[in-house]
Amino acid sequence: MTKPVSKKCPCGGGKYAKCCEPFHAGTKHARTPEELMRSRYSAYARGREQYLRDTWHASSLPSDFNLADDNPTWLQLQILATGTHGNRGYVHFKAYFQIDDDIGVMEEQSHFVRENGRWYYLDGEGVE
Repeated sequence: MTKPVSKKCPCGGGKYAKCCEPFHAGTKHARTPEELMRSRYSAYARGREQYLRDTWHASSLPSDFNLADDNPTWLQLQILATGTHGNRGYVHFKAYFQIDDDIGVMEEQSHFVRENGRWYYLDGEGVE
């Protein structure tokens, strides 16, 4: 039996149908790097590989990207800081995850670029 999908949005922004689902369905585009970060986190949590590919800048998308290969259970997203300067932006976040019985945290400052009015994930660097 499959586990029922929660109506809550994984990013913590309320109900999935009103928060990140419109991004995943392609009916809405992120207006800020933070919106894109939240929708990408939710895509990881919901297994939306195509959305992740579509919002990853072509210059940095790994050719061997496969969500099924390495995707833990995502538990919580915490946004620590965001900023934009023209067509560049960043989001500093912590993402909590579970693998088997272990809980972990990934802290990263992600970089974003806007091209033709749309934001794309460019790359990220771990923060200690």
